[in-house]
Amino acid sequence: MDEMIVLAEAPELEFDYLADFQQHKKVRQNLFYTTEGAETFYTYRGAELAEMCSDDECAFFARQPFWTAERRIAFVSLGCGNAGPEKPLLRTAHTGGYSVAYFGVDSSRTMLGLAQQNLADEHFPKTFVLADILRSDFVDKWRPLLADYDVQVYAMLGGTFGNFEQALIAEALARIVPAGDYLYLDVVPQFETPDKNEALRNRLVRLPQNLSLFFANLLEKLCIDQAAGELVGEEVYEADVDALRYVVSFRVREPLEFPCFGGIVRCLPGESIELMNVRAYKPAALQHFMAGWGFRYLDAYTPDVGNLEHLWQRFLFQKCAV
Repeated sequence: MDEMIVLAEAPELEFDYLADFQQHKKVRQNLFYTTEGAETFYTYRGAELAEMCSDDECAFFARQPFWTAERRIAFVSLGCGNAGPEKPLLRTAHTGGYSVAYFGVDSSRTMLGLAQQNLADEHFPKTFVLADILRSDFVDKWRPLLADYDVQVYAMLGGTFGNFEQALIAEALARIVPAGDYLYLDVVPQFETPDKNEALRNRLVRLPQNLSLFFANLLEKLCIDQAAGELVGEEVYEADVDALRYVVSFRVREPLEFPCFGGIVRCLPGESIELMNVRAYKPAALQHFMAGWGFRYLDAYTPDVGNLEHLWQRFLFQKCAV
């Protein structure tokens, strides 16, 4: 039976996002999804995600010592979206006799609704949780829900990890994942050869042009007049995690004022509103960064991406005892 649990009411979340947006002029992914942008996200990402084949992912988990039929496993998708990336794994595990329960956590009711629809015909236990994992009260409200499980696997798929300020999300994950349990991260890796890596960098820096319709829809959802500025993309090197960050922003040319969650956001000429972050990681550097937050690297899985030009890579970590 599906269950919906609310750990943070929508008005609370919207108030937080408005205050954050007004202060930092950054559109967090969950802010956009809260403004009914979920459908837009899958309009431009749906076909791409469908290219990815996850047949080998089941074998990847089957070789992990903790993934056994005798244990009750909680698979927790943080920022679950429509639950598409994890669906094949969960289905195969359930039909193979594993006792796996799914927990989809998202701060967007719209996204949770898409996840419920997507998993409606699946027979494993499913719980959908409306919450913001960055809120200080999340862990205390969350922990009792998983008290009966032997193993907890926390996943951030679809590149969600790379959208956040890295120290902020790493600190949150260090609080959320219990010692001895597991973290499964999906990221865009940098290539090993200079020519392929340069091609990746060129594709990412052209995001404003390649996804112009997506960003136009995003600005419309946020009630921002696109004629008041221009989309710009830039590459930023982040030394703390040794990653390349690609930022898409809306640079304001004239005074701008627009409503947001019952409040007003004001921007002056020359200011920028940060719309999207995409990070490309060096695998060894990411493993080192996560080790600094108490996560020990265990294994990696590279999905078959079909005809896509770029790679995805998924890393499995275990949270160390304090």
